[in-house]
Amino acid sequence: MRLLLGLLFLLALTSYSSATYCLCRDGVGEKALQTSIDYACGALADCNPIHEKGPCYQPNDVKSHCDWAVNSYFQRAGQLAGSCNFSGTATTSPNPPSTVVTGCIYPSSPGNAGTTPTTGALGTPTFPGPPAFGPTGVFDPSGNDALSLFTSLALTLGFSVFAFL
Repeated sequence: MRLLLGLLFLLALTSYSSATYCLCRDGVGEKALQTSIDYACGALADCNPIHEKGPCYQPNDVKSHCDWAVNSYFQRAGQLAGSCNFSGTATTSPNPPSTVVTGCIYPSSPGNAGTTPTTGALGTPTFPGPPAFGPTGVFDPSGNDALSLFTSLALTLGFSVFAFL
């Protein structure tokens, strides 16, 4: 019985790919993209890789730099609902941008984003909320929120079953 439950648990873990990226939308004006870069880099994103001589500096254009900045923000914010909106300039994607050059690795989950929260009162980690400009929702229309919730519940149930056996 334990073997069967263990196999089901492993299957649940391996059947879901958690790679989710936040990318700037095509066709958005450079001014709006630059506003998203400025917000993301000033709030939570690690924008060092898109500085000159950084591994993600090339291609040196606003759209590519925006992709990096909003994705870094999104991952460091734990992929919270609404953290990939940026007044409608960004959206989630299961694929990294097609313009990525060798040596530039886009984080695809909060676990590989190098999250470094700031410290608030009493030493508790804090993150700024979603972008302050434009609408932010509590529902991600891509369905990633519901799938993440289901996966978390399945993992919790799996651990609970093993604890009682």
